[in-house]
Amino acid sequence: MKILKKIGKWILFLLGGIIGIILIVLLIIRINSSGVEEPFLDEHGEVLPNSIAMHEDKIINGVPQRLTIRGKDINNPVLLQVHGGPGGHMPPVLHRLLNIDLEDLFTVCYWEQRGSGSAYYLHTDKIPDSTITLKQIVDDGLEITDYLKQKFNKDKIYIEGISWGTTVSAFMVQKRPELYQAYIGIGQMANQPLSEQMSYDFVMNEALKQNDTASINQLKQIGRPPYPNKTAREMADACDIERLIVNKYAPPQRDPFNFNIIKNIFLDNGLTFKEKFAPAINPQLIGNAYWLLWPTCFNINLMRDVPEWKIPVYIIQGENDHYTETSLAKEYFDSIKAPEKKWFLFKDAWHAANFDFPEKYRSIYINEILKK
Repeated sequence: MKILKKIGKWILFLLGGIIGIILIVLLIIRINSSGVEEPFLDEHGEVLPNSIAMHEDKIINGVPQRLTIRGKDINNPVLLQVHGGPGGHMPPVLHRLLNIDLEDLFTVCYWEQRGSGSAYYLHTDKIPDSTITLKQIVDDGLEITDYLKQKFNKDKIYIEGISWGTTVSAFMVQKRPELYQAYIGIGQMANQPLSEQMSYDFVMNEALKQNDTASINQLKQIGRPPYPNKTAREMADACDIERLIVNKYAPPQRDPFNFNIIKNIFLDNGLTFKEKFAPAINPQLIGNAYWLLWPTCFNINLMRDVPEWKIPVYIIQGENDHYTETSLAKEYFDSIKAPEKKWFLFKDAWHAANFDFPEKYRSIYINEILKK
């Protein structure tokens, strides 16, 4: 009995220590969660003149959406970044941590689309599911563009889309090309129904070569796209399973979610404590855009719907991209009409080629896009 009592005391002591450490960590995170964007400072610790670092949950077409605007000089060109997913926003601080921010070259607007991001966490009741559509998101993007032009007194702005964001951007530019200086696509969507089939075939063949029975069984269970009889959520779940296997056989060159980066996200003042933890506490707050838009995403065909661009087009594609198949992205690039177009293939890169090779990504902006 004495031994059991001693063991019990040690267990309570250890549990108390663990709880104490957790509380200290949460306190440190809370202290670093003011919700105010980190400003740009000079060597004397003073805020850089003409710099901007702010975010707001702006009402766009009746719905709050977060815009984070950062730049070292508001006289620089404006760049609107359109995230992937659908619903796949990422904290703006992650761009800086991965060295893919362009805030010294542009005034960058990071837009968290309706149905995703911090504005969704905080205002879920104000964003009806019926309004989370591609058409509505495109219209939101156009209103944001007009806002940025007016705010920074620009005739035109640049627009960059990644993955799903390439589709949103494509339809924005098609609808109002006069608003934009140039388009930059990363992980370019082209014919997504065919891309999904090609991606599935790729991972099935790789799994068969490796006798990877676990992956083979998972792939057989979800079946080969298309998924005419699956619900939107079932489509999203099937895609999640398939993408995990893609990442096994065509992985990124570097892990964007290592401990150091996650730590710095939690210590970033740009988010409040609630914004950092709300999705973990309630998974329903991850964002309905992801679940609702997969049927649309699975049927995107820009080869058919956007064959011509009225502005310069720059496409950055990873050689090993099996989310948006590189061969189809190149076929689309070759087929489009545009006043100028350039193709940049990143050898050994995956879907988000800029994550894998940030220096090369920046050099394209400096040496190609901004020199025009």
